[in-house]
Amino acid sequence: MTRKEIPIFDANSTMFQNIGLLKVAETATRQHGDIVAIRVSDTRDLYIAGSPECFHYWRGHQGHFQTDLGDIASNQAITRMLLGDELQDPRWSDVWVLTANRMSAIARDFDGWLETALADATRTLIAELPQDGTAADLRDICRDWSIRAVCPAIFGADLDVAEIAQGVADVEGFYFAMSTKDAAETADHETLAEFKAARGFLDKAITTALRNSTPSDPNLIAQIATVIPQDVSEADRLNLLRPTVGHVITEKLNIGGLSLLWTLVQLAQDPQLAADISAECHGNDPLTMRDADSPLALSSVKEGLRLFPELPFIYRITSEEVPIGDYVIPSGATVVFAPWLVHRDPRFWESPKRFQGDRFLDEAQHRAHYYPFGVGARIRSRANFMLHQLTLAARSICAAHSLALSPDCPRGNIRPLLRSALIPRGVVPVVFAPRDASAMAADDQSFADATQ
Repeated sequence: MTRKEIPIFDANSTMFQNIGLLKVAETATRQHGDIVAIRVSDTRDLYIAGSPECFHYWRGHQGHFQTDLGDIASNQAITRMLLGDELQDPRWSDVWVLTANRMSAIARDFDGWLETALADATRTLIAELPQDGTAADLRDICRDWSIRAVCPAIFGADLDVAEIAQGVADVEGFYFAMSTKDAAETADHETLAEFKAARGFLDKAITTALRNSTPSDPNLIAQIATVIPQDVSEADRLNLLRPTVGHVITEKLNIGGLSLLWTLVQLAQDPQLAADISAECHGNDPLTMRDADSPLALSSVKEGLRLFPELPFIYRITSEEVPIGDYVIPSGATVVFAPWLVHRDPRFWESPKRFQGDRFLDEAQHRAHYYPFGVGARIRSRANFMLHQLTLAARSICAAHSLALSPDCPRGNIRPLLRSALIPRGVVPVVFAPRDASAMAADDQSFADATQ
């Protein structure tokens, strides 16, 4: 069978570099189809894979793709640089086994600590919302919630949320620097100011947790530290703990609470949907009810992740020639799988750019073209965890408060900007108002009428 030549979209200009990959990818695939090579420089092409067929091939042939991007810094490579790989050193093999066994032994307890942290974080979020009609910046609210919902289970309850928030920003800054600087600038990454800030945050947070914890404390660091031999030096102990702690943070933390932010932005523009979510919580504690018992809240969260996926673009390198449809992507090519494109494609979604909170009440019809976290077994674990986190928070907020975008919110601020994740372009002021009993009763009746 004759294969077609992959079309090329030339984005090697100041104009296209300024408008960013979101618009470039949309323009390129609109002009040339689902598979297109975007020329970003004289020596580099990115192959956009913007259809469910591409994802299905990836899922079934993951050995044909690698995450190590060679001269291009991949997230996996950057993570190794930041966390170190001391635990993989053969001289620490016994400690590696002890650490892995301890992680398995406390897995159920750790899940419980995370659930407690999530409930406490959500209570704190709701308690700290302004009660006087003053607008609050949703970026700050969601960022602090995301830290409180995970970090106590890792570092212990004695947290300085502002310090952790700055540290997480420093980590993001290192990833951004490594993915945007040229090879000469990043050749000695440990000399970069961004690396020093990110590594310094992690080491300080782990060291503080070690000093403030006892072996019986319900947090990850306290428990993993119990299996590291006492004669291991403080510096080695830190190097051995950092990879485990860092990977757990990567798996569990929704950076900046951005997935919650984008869902709340939509709910703040649809008061009836927020009221209906409140009504489905009637008679239940939203902090303890099953996610299946708040299907509209769960559907709204999934819809938020459709429009604003956690990973809008996912980079891989082909390890051999990859045949997809009528094309063959060459070996050694940088492939960009694009949930951002698939999730907004009118071939697969009705009114794709419109937020419809009830879209995922019938979930089965969307599974084939929905990839907010990517694909793979490990991805499913993170997806389940994040969906529960976000659903619990969204329904709890809606049950306690109505919410509306402030009239002063510039509309451009709630258009996404791609950095390492999708961020708002500026402040997102939202006004929260406690739901009174009469309003909740009216919401309940409206919801009951709508579901008859």
